[in-house]
Amino acid sequence: MEKTAALRSSLRFKLITGLLTIVFLMGALSIFIGINSINRNVIREAYDNLRNSLKAINDLYQEEINTRSKIVEYLSRTSEIVNATAAGNREYLFEKLVQIKEEFGFDIVNVVKPDGTILVRANNFQAYGDSVIHYKFIQWVLKNRQPAAGTGVLGYENIKNEGPDLAERTLINIIPTPRARTMRREVEERALVLKTVVPIFQRNKLVGVLYAAVLLNNNERFIDRFKRLIFKEEKIKGKDAGTITIFLDDVRVATNVLDKDGRRAVGTIVSEEVYHQVFEQGQDWLGRAFVVNDYYLSGYRLLRDIEGQPVGMLYVGILQSKFDQILRQTTILYFVLIFLMTGIAIYISTYLVNVYTRPINRMIKLTAEVARCNYHLLDIAPEESEEIKEVEESFNAMVKAIEERDNRLKELAEKTILRSEKLASVGRLAAGIAHEINNPLTGVLTYSSLLLEELKGTPYEEDLKVITEETLRCRKIVRGLLDFARDYKPEEVRVNLNTVIEETMQILENHVNFQNIRIIKNLDQALPEVKVDADEFRSVINNLAVNAADAMPNGGQLTISTAYDSQTKQVIINVADTGVGISEENLKRIFEPFFTTKEKGQGTGLGLAMAYGAIKRHNGTIEVKSQIGQGTEFIIKLPVE
Repeated sequence: MEKTAALRSSLRFKLITGLLTIVFLMGALSIFIGINSINRNVIREAYDNLRNSLKAINDLYQEEINTRSKIVEYLSRTSEIVNATAAGNREYLFEKLVQIKEEFGFDIVNVVKPDGTILVRANNFQAYGDSVIHYKFIQWVLKNRQPAAGTGVLGYENIKNEGPDLAERTLINIIPTPRARTMRREVEERALVLKTVVPIFQRNKLVGVLYAAVLLNNNERFIDRFKRLIFKEEKIKGKDAGTITIFLDDVRVATNVLDKDGRRAVGTIVSEEVYHQVFEQGQDWLGRAFVVNDYYLSGYRLLRDIEGQPVGMLYVGILQSKFDQILRQTTILYFVLIFLMTGIAIYISTYLVNVYTRPINRMIKLTAEVARCNYHLLDIAPEESEEIKEVEESFNAMVKAIEERDNRLKELAEKTILRSEKLASVGRLAAGIAHEINNPLTGVLTYSSLLLEELKGTPYEEDLKVITEETLRCRKIVRGLLDFARDYKPEEVRVNLNTVIEETMQILENHVNFQNIRIIKNLDQALPEVKVDADEFRSVINNLAVNAADAMPNGGQLTISTAYDSQTKQVIINVADTGVGISEENLKRIFEPFFTTKEKGQGTGLGLAMAYGAIKRHNGTIEVKSQIGQGTEFIIKLPVE
């Protein structure tokens, strides 16, 4: 009872433990998959956001160029500008250029003569006559007589001619920051400008060039307007969620990225990795980057001048902490849901185990009774679920099957013991009889043979022949008895049974009894070798084949096949005929010594008994199947090892 109680308790414990293990494993797997999925989705969303923002800043920048280009093109066609330029009216042009500069937000507005010299500057009326023919945009417009707009670079000497305030705004001190490129200079003197250059025609004659530009160095208004359009006023822990920067070469010349002191990080340098990919290879850079003093998801895109040469970069950055916060909040919510579902699953699992182990405990108790050969059946309660009823019915069916199998095994064991005892008794009797009559038979055979030789041609010859033949038959029976009763160890060697069968059948095929019989051999060519007594096995095949031939007096088909069963590691030999068959009653006695269905004088009844003994000595089995009028099949199974 204590053992059964412990078993029931152990079963309940194991079921609960197993279910909880599954729950926890599934929970852990769900957490692992969920966190990875959330992380991937947040990262994908972050990079999609970054790509869209980079595209937006690039589109805004190009739109700014196009808008200012259209303004300058329009102004270049006004009669006031055209006539004043053609007449060289510097005073009037100065007044108009100042008006254009203030109204449209340009930092530089100049009129250039067709020879590339300055006619008038809006910022410095006194500075004129100097040549700007070396400006790439001026060269391109004078050559192609078409408007041009884009990004360009001005040297410090050129900026100084535009006025001291612009020259002062242009100068940027280089500031070292972690992970930045190695500094090669201390001050950036060049100016990054957004340029628009338009030819001025009077009656199809080029009379000058209208040149307008926006200085991007330290242009807070320009860069902050872009930021407001893309990121609004969103902040994360007091910091702008999104930032925008314009680079001249590798230097930030306009930005709303702030340093640790809250100042704009103008003059800081981009990292070597970004510079190499964007500025040198011309490819966008997207990724996590340390910008000045914080991590951003950053995007960089190259800016080129009118000749396609790289001059700077556009940058958009989104604070990584924004997405870290989203990831953290989503993860916490996911954990709460997982733990809540796990708790519910634990409660349900425990409840179900208690419900479903009750009938199982009953089965465990009855199983112990079955082990003691007490075959009691379960009482199935009508209120139980259909699944439990089905299990209990299956249990009852199993108990019945075990009881029936035990009865069959007992019956089979009794028959086997009876057959073994019978064979042993017959063997001992046969051995005794054989030894007792063998010597007299030898004498009878010797004298009858001598008399037959002496009395040939006399009336006694036929009688002596009968005596001799019957004596030979008796000696054959005696030898069979001796072979049957002999207890010896087979001389086993490894042989291919296909070869043994081929050799045996080659001899039998020429026998008169096999003339009307079709012999079919289906031999497995991949048959492994088996350790047997080859001569004894030839005798077995010979007995089975001769019996098959005797069962087909009017002809028929004898099929011998071999095969290898890799699962049981046994060689299987089938000997089947299409003869008269064996009745159910005779099948039970087929392997008994001296039992035969042949006519008197046609057999000794020892062939199958000897075959049975030979197979048993080789640790094999022999079975027989037969139907009256359809034939008989013998199945031999021998172990390979």
